[in-house]
Amino acid sequence: MLGKLIYSLILLLVVLTPLPYGSVEAWSTALWELLILLGLVLWCWRQALEGRSYLPRQPLLLPLMALLLVGLFQVLPLDWAGSLGSFAGGGSPTGTISHQPAATLQALVKLLASAALLLLLSEVVTTPARRDLLVRVLLLVCVGIALVGIGQNFIGKVVWQRGAFGPFVNRNHFAGFLVMGAGLFGGLLLGRSTRREWLALYGCGLLLLSAGVVLSASRGGLIALGSALLFLALVAVPLLFRQGGGRGLRIFRSVMVLVLGAVAIVTALLVVGSEGLVQNLAQTGSEIEGIQSAEERFSRREIWQATGRMVRDYPWLGVGLGAFPYVYPRYDPSAGTQRVEQSHNDYLQVLADTGVVGGVMAILFVGLLFARGLAMAHTQDQRHRSVVLGALAGCFAMAVHSLVDFNLQVTVNAQLAIVLAALATMRDPQAAARGETHRPVRRRSLPSPRKNSPDAQA
Repeated sequence: MLGKLIYSLILLLVVLTPLPYGSVEAWSTALWELLILLGLVLWCWRQALEGRSYLPRQPLLLPLMALLLVGLFQVLPLDWAGSLGSFAGGGSPTGTISHQPAATLQALVKLLASAALLLLLSEVVTTPARRDLLVRVLLLVCVGIALVGIGQNFIGKVVWQRGAFGPFVNRNHFAGFLVMGAGLFGGLLLGRSTRREWLALYGCGLLLLSAGVVLSASRGGLIALGSALLFLALVAVPLLFRQGGGRGLRIFRSVMVLVLGAVAIVTALLVVGSEGLVQNLAQTGSEIEGIQSAEERFSRREIWQATGRMVRDYPWLGVGLGAFPYVYPRYDPSAGTQRVEQSHNDYLQVLADTGVVGGVMAILFVGLLFARGLAMAHTQDQRHRSVVLGALAGCFAMAVHSLVDFNLQVTVNAQLAIVLAALATMRDPQAAARGETHRPVRRRSLPSPRKNSPDAQA
């Protein structure tokens, strides 16, 4: 009973989190955190009633918990930390490693909620029926947001008055949300593990999400979409069709995926138009040279250079989780004329906030995600394999997009990334019954019987 209640709460979060402008405002983020913590309390209650202790079966929780410990250490008084205060870069005027302890505590609560959501997904989504329902709800939400975002650019803002594309104020975050859904669509389409009617719907959904990315004119979104396509062609196709045909046929299928993906992107360009995207692409060279266009409020190159100087000054433990916008003005080359709250590169921001220690945790998280995900893809269940690879494609697209933006700091995008990570690392519910271990099976030729053996004589 409690498991069904927690699962219903997760579905409710998937549907409701995008509605209040991606839950980026303080009240909506707090509500999101409270609902997840409510689910965590229900899960603990269930564990107590069943008298079960818990050892984490989700390895991605380990680097997240280590990052939480780093954040907790950052808000401790430096006289408690002893000599580690100077080791961390000299501390701050607040008497802690964090330059803004209140902001660090807020970031810690959000990080704790994210880890709790990953835990709940890993513990509750344990059957094929729950997995498939969660996937369908995710895809419906992505399609709905894409339809509204595309439609409001032709008929005006009807639902979200402040949103540039649906509930998203920032077009890059709209594109980031869609490319993760596009990866999942692509995995299911390649897996061919359902009826043809569903495959046609998956194809239409992938085309719709591609059109939304193109219409957003987000260069990072387009690169991320291409990255998801490459992942599906080079990684997913060999795994999905490893038992069908030889190497030549698998290469042919990979090439066909790239061709069909290119056709889908070109079709999207023709359907929704490409003027904005072409204009943004034309500005790329100028931005690389450091020339800021009139339409841009800031230069990413300048922000990255300033963030790099911040990392050099506080290399080991950073300036504190969530403290980046309070420290950045010291390094701002615009003398305060720009309001910069993020580094527009999630990897750089992790280094700035938590230093090398936190950066190692982030690398460990990404490495575990893809290592375990690829291991979970070695299953005889074609449906589960397609879900895992589609979720991994979405995660790969987000990993690429995070190089030029801060999608993972937007609540709804972070939530979608967590759900995809849980689906990608989810153990096949029916694998135990088939005696599978989720390890690659290598074919070995059996030795021929010796002449003097009993089998040979027989």
